[in-house]
Amino acid sequence: MINLLPTEEKKELFLDKRRKLTIVLNIIILVALICLNLILLSIKFYVLADVDIQKSALKEIKNRSESHEYASLGETIKNYNAIIGDINSFYSDKIYFSNILDIILNIQRPENLYLTNFSLESQNNTINVNISGTSDSRDDLLIFKNNLENTPEIKNLSFSKSSWINPFDVKFSLNFQIYEDKEQ
Repeated sequence: MINLLPTEEKKELFLDKRRKLTIVLNIIILVALICLNLILLSIKFYVLADVDIQKSALKEIKNRSESHEYASLGETIKNYNAIIGDINSFYSDKIYFSNILDIILNIQRPENLYLTNFSLESQNNTINVNISGTSDSRDDLLIFKNNLENTPEIKNLSFSKSSWINPFDVKFSLNFQIYEDKEQ
C-alpha cells in the first residue's frame, strides 16, 4: 500500500500510534499493580487475623498455666521426675547377677560333674563366686578347671586343696572373681 500523506502527517500518525500503545501498556501495568496490591492486601488481612487468633490462644494457655490445677500438675511432674532420678541412680549402682549366672552357666562342664552349691557376693565392681559340687573323677574336674581358666571374665580362680585328693567321687569347691562392667 502506498502512503501518499505528507511527512508531517506521517510523523503525527506515528506519534499518535505510539501514544495509544503507551496508554495501553500503562493501563496494563496499572491493572497488574492494582491486582498485586489487592493480593498483598488480602494476605495482610489473613496474617493479621491469624495473629489475632494466635494471640487469643496464647492468652488462654497463659491463663490455664497460671491456674491452680496446672500449678499442682507441675509440682506432681517435678515430684515424679525426682523419683525417677532416684530410681535411675539406684539401678545404675546395682550389679545384674543374671549376667554373672549367664557367664557361669555357659562354661562347658563334663557330663559327670554337678554343681551343688552356688553363692555370689558383690563388693564394689567385683563379684566373688563360690561354687561347690561333685564329680565322678578328678579328670572331669581338671577339664572343668581348664574351661574356667579359658573364660576371659573369670579372674583369680582357686580350688580348695581337698578337691584334688580323691581320684573318684570328688567333692570340690572353688572360688573366683568376675569384674562387672557397669556399661551394660
